[in-house]
Parts: sequence; structure tokens; C-alpha cells
Amino acid sequence: MKEKSSVKLTFSLLQLQNLVKRDPPSYYEEFQQQYEHYKAQLKLFKFDPQDFHENFTDLVSFLAQVSSCYEEDLKDFPVELMNILREYATILHPNMRHCLVKALILMRNRGVISPTDLTTLFFELLRCQDKLLRDMVRVHIVSDLKKINAVHKNQKVNTVLQNFMFKMLADDNKTAAIVSLDIMTELYRRNIWKDEKTVNGIASACFSKHVKLLVKAIHFFLNIDAKDDDEEEKSDSEDDTPAPTPTSTLREVVQSHKVNKKTRKRKRMLEKAKQVLKKSRNQKKNHETVNFAAIHLLHDPLGLAEKLFVRLQSMKEGFEVKLLVMNFISRLIGIHELLILNFYPFLRKFIKPRQTDVTKILMCAAQAVHELVPPDSVQEVVKEILYNFVTERNSSEVITVGINSIREICVRCPLAIDQDLLHDLAQYEKYKDKNVTMAAKSLIKLFREINPKLLQRKFRSRPTEATKQIDSKKFEYGALSAKSYIPGAQNLSLDPSAENIDVKAEDDEANDSDGSWIDVSHSEDEISDEEDDKSEEEEDGGKDENVEEKIPKTADEFVENEINKSETDAVDENKAAKKAKTNVSENVEDEKVKAETISHSRILSQEEFQKIKAIQIANQVQYAKGKKRKAESMTKEPELKKNEVVSLRDIERLHKKPKTDKETRLATVLEGREDREKFGKKKEKNPHASKTKKQQKKNKAFMMIKHKVRSKVKRSFRDKQLALRNALLRRKKKH
Repeated sequence: MKEKSSVKLTFSLLQLQNLVKRDPPSYYEEFQQQYEHYKAQLKLFKFDPQDFHENFTDLVSFLAQVSSCYEEDLKDFPVELMNILREYATILHPNMRHCLVKALILMRNRGVISPTDLTTLFFELLRCQDKLLRDMVRVHIVSDLKKINAVHKNQKVNTVLQNFMFKMLADDNKTAAIVSLDIMTELYRRNIWKDEKTVNGIASACFSKHVKLLVKAIHFFLNIDAKDDDEEEKSDSEDDTPAPTPTSTLREVVQSHKVNKKTRKRKRMLEKAKQVLKKSRNQKKNHETVNFAAIHLLHDPLGLAEKLFVRLQSMKEGFEVKLLVMNFISRLIGIHELLILNFYPFLRKFIKPRQTDVTKILMCAAQAVHELVPPDSVQEVVKEILYNFVTERNSSEVITVGINSIREICVRCPLAIDQDLLHDLAQYEKYKDKNVTMAAKSLIKLFREINPKLLQRKFRSRPTEATKQIDSKKFEYGALSAKSYIPGAQNLSLDPSAENIDVKAEDDEANDSDGSWIDVSHSEDEISDEEDDKSEEEEDGGKDENVEEKIPKTADEFVENEINKSETDAVDENKAAKKAKTNVSENVEDEKVKAETISHSRILSQEEFQKIKAIQIANQVQYAKGKKRKAESMTKEPELKKNEVVSLRDIERLHKKPKTDKETRLATVLEGREDREKFGKKKEKNPHASKTKKQQKKNKAFMMIKHKVRSKVKRSFRDKQLALRNALLRRKKKH
């Protein structure tokens, strides 16, 4: 009977609810009756709050639905529900508690309750041992704050709730602190609370006594297991729009290397220019996709790193937690360029080939290195890697990992290795395994770009205009290269109108060519080389024809002639060197003055920046002229392409896959056979079909087919012996 009465009550309340929403004044008396009934049920509920009162929950949901229609009459209704949850939240029936929370959320969506009161109550409810309730509360808080800050930032509400959340992070209840941290991280990822206060509040969770809270906070800063739903939507929308192509820059590079006919040298130069452009574009994309703004917003990264390192030294948790803390500390050191010199000896203890997750430890060692770290500390780490990994007693994979990690360290700190160690590592270029040779070649290629003078002559490539004259002072410890001009601005003209005329002319030429190959003569480099060769030949020929050398008749005359020649040659060389130095210094000073005047006099346009970029790329491709030129190049020096984060793929990179065992090959074969139809024709047996002769033989008696069976069976060796013996006996009897 009670069930029938409750069903009738809910049905009547639903009908009354729909009628009230249509015309509230005409149904005011019915509403008053239900409200009086609610008060009576409330008294009954308070006598026994642990049980589930179905009539009371129906009345609560009804009043919550019509709360916006009778605000004055129900002004105390939300306060009563909030007081009930504060007093009896832990002992309430779960269904009862869910009903009250849903009613409060409904009234908040209708604008009956203020956000601060309800959110503070919901944070207190996080202490309840109810997972569904915690999920409901978390979703509501995030969506509610998103609505509040949709049009503009409501700073008043945000500050109140942020202060309350920071208190909840230090709460004794572990679940409440974890859920509040999840809410803050989700609000940051959705760009609702993306400010310094939120980031530093999350950073305070790193000092919590609960390990789970520490791990979640570090995961947030390391961007591990991030929810990138919004980023995926943005990427989908961005994929529809065409990406900007660097055709203008490539066209300028092509035009800077014009020739009259197609030559192999021109092809090589253009292919190299395309590779440089593609590499710079990919590095720019990789740099843009990585977003570690949370680490950059920390107020005291040095204090955070030092406190975490002290805790790491005395940590008794598992190795995975230690590795996570090491990764976070190393990233803090690398991004903010901190000096924590005790961290490097701590890492050296774990740099062993048999250490679990040793590649991640090597990644931490590479991340914790920057240019301001003293070379002695970094060199000790490099030597530890050399002694434990780059030795011939180890396998080729171990050697490859060691060389790759040293390369990543040298990218961030070129002073981490001296000339002798670099020469020893370069010798692995001719190792028997391809993985080791490719790792050694990548290290050699790195130093060809940043400091080719550290390599031996045989490992240096032909210098380009950009890498020919790299300033060696740049690689001294603590040296900074600050410039008062835009590198490459000296290649522009002082009159900006002339630049516009040149750009228009180049565009007209490009339109005429329609992107096809241009048939022109030899490049300027080839012409200059040919002219130099011709001039040398003419000079030699002229000397042979016009100059008559005196042949010495005695040994004394021969010695005197040699001494005079050496003295004259030395004088000529000194004069030539002085002239070259003065000319070079004058040219460099003139280029510097021109670049400063252009940079200070006007704002460069986008076309001018593209031209500068094209010239810089051409200098990276174009080989340097002359052998004795020691001028400082005014073009942009090749920068170290270092990211904030070291990729684990760069350390574990193997150019040749190792051989797999039989078990792994068999596992891959069986895995490929899953969800695949069997080969061959499916044989469907027809029960009414006639039998074959082979099947009929099975049912016949052996005496009927023994003559056929015996003829096909081969004799055994014993039968052959007996037959031979019998034949010999018969032959003997005959004789």
C-alpha cells in the first residue's frame, strides 16, 4: 500500500509541477499545501535521518523545480537543505544525499543560490565516502565556474573559491585533498583558472605528506596523462585551414643561387636548402606543440627544487615515485637555469646499464644541464656515462644509448666535453654496428654546427658562410653574446623604398617562371672559382715566359738564393696578412655600423625579415670562399636547437632494429593471425554425396586389398638380408 501511495504522490507532484511552471499564481494554494506537507516530512526525517524517506525526497525535488516561481516563499528552503547536509552528511542514506545535492544543483542553475555558498558546501562534502557523490560534485564545480567566467573573469568569486581550495589541499582527509587538486588542474587545463595563483597553489601540493597528492601535482607539471580534449578540437579546426607555406623564402634561396644551366652543384645546393627549411619548420612546430606554461609561472622554482631534492634523498617510496621526482627537479633546473650542484652526484649513482629505467635517468641528466652549470660538474656526469656505457665490453645498443645521451647533454652545454673525449667518441664512426656509427655521426654533426674547431680536421666538413667563422669566445663559460642589431640586417639597403622595388621585381620574375627550373649560367661561386683558376694559370704562364731565372753555378750561390727567397716570401706574407686583417676589420666594422643604422632607424617589414631569413639559410648552404679568411661573419650564427624537454626517443634511438628471438617472432605471427579468416577452401560435407574410392577401401576386408597393399610397401633391411641368404643357399644347392 505504501508503494502505491508513493507512486500516486510522485505522479500528482509531476502534474502539479508542470502546471505551476505554466501559471504559478493560479496554483499558489496547491503549492502551499505541498509546502506544509514538506515541513511535516522534515520533522519526521530529523527523527531518523539514516533511513530513506521517499515522500520527503519527492517533495524536495518538487520544491526545487518550482523554486524560481516562488522565490519569496522558498527563500529559506536552500538554507535548510544545506544545513541538513552539513549536519547529517556522513550518516545520510546515499540516495537521500544524492537527492539533496541534485536539488541544490538545480536551484544553483536557476540562480536561486549564490556560487560561493554552494561550492564551499560541496568541498566539505568531499570528505564523504561516496565516489558517485564526489564525481557529481567535481563535474558541477567545473561547469559552474566555466559559466561564471564565460563572458568575463569574475575575480571576486574566483579569489574566494581559490582561497578555500588552497585550504582543502592541506586538509587531513586524503580524498578531499585529491579531489580538490583534480578540480584545480582541470580548471587550469580548460583555461578557466590559468593564472599564477592557481599554479603556485598546485605546487604547494608537492609538499604534502600524502604520496598520491605529490604524484598528481608532479604529473600536472610534467604534462603527463593530460586531458587534451580542447586541444584536439582546436587542432581539428586548424586542420581545415591551409598551413602557411615557405614558398617566398624558398624562392629567394633559389634566386640567390641562379645559374645559366643545370649543374650537379646547383642541384645539391637547392636540395640542401630545402632540407634546412624543412628542419627549421619542423623544429618550430615541435616547439609550439609543447606547452609548459605552468612551470614558467612558478614564483620560487629554486626553493621548490631544493625542498623536493631534500625529500628525494630521504624518500622511502618506490623507485617509480623517485624517478618522477627526479624528472620534475631536472626539468625545473633546465627551464629556470638553476644551480643545484648536489643533484649531479646524486644522479651518477643511478647511471648504470643494469639500472631499471636507466634511459629515463639519462633523460633527467640531460634535462638538468644548461650553459650556466660549471663544466666540472657536467663533465663528471659525462665521464660516468663513458665509463659505464661507451665501452666495447657492452653491447651495441648500450653504446648507442650512451653516445645519444652525451649528444643531448652537449646540445645544452657544449662545454660538457673536451677535445680528447670528443675525438675518442668520433672514432666510433667506423664501428662495426650501424647504430653506434649513426650515433657517433650525429655527435660529429652537432659539433660541426656549434663548434667545428673542437673536432679534428678529418671530421670537419667543408665550412659554410654561417659556420666558417664561429666566435670561439661564445663557448667560454659564462660568456653571453648580446647584439645591438638584428643579425643579417646589413644585407638590406638603407633606403626602404629600394627594398620594395626589389621585392616587386622578384615577384614578377617568380610569376614568369611559374615555379619551374630557371636555366641560367654558372653560380657566382663557380664563376669566381673559375676566374681564380684562370688568373693563377695566367700568372704562372707569364712568369715562365717573361722571367728568366738565374741558374746557380756553385753551392754557395744556391744557398744565398734560397735565403733571399725565404726572406722575400716572409715579408710578402706579413704584408699580405696585415692588408687582409685591415680589409677584413674594415668590412666587419662597416657591416656592423650598417646593421645598427638599419635596425635603429626603422621597423622592418615582413618581406624584409623573409629576405634576411633567406640569406641566412643561403649562408648555411653556401660554402665559404677562400682558405685564409678569418673575418667575423655578420650573419646569424647557427643556434643550438634545444627544446625544454629531452625526448626519450632521442636517447633510445636505434637506426637498425635488433634481431628478435624466436619467441617474439612467434608471438607477432600469432598476433597477426587474430581476427583473420583461415586460408584454403572451406569443405562443406554433403551427407547425401557418394563416397570416394579411398573412403570405400576403409570398409573393405583386408584379404580383398592385401595384394595392392603389399606391392606398395617397401622391404625392410632385414627382409632383404633374408632374401639374399635364401637366394645364395638355393644357388649353392644347384651347384
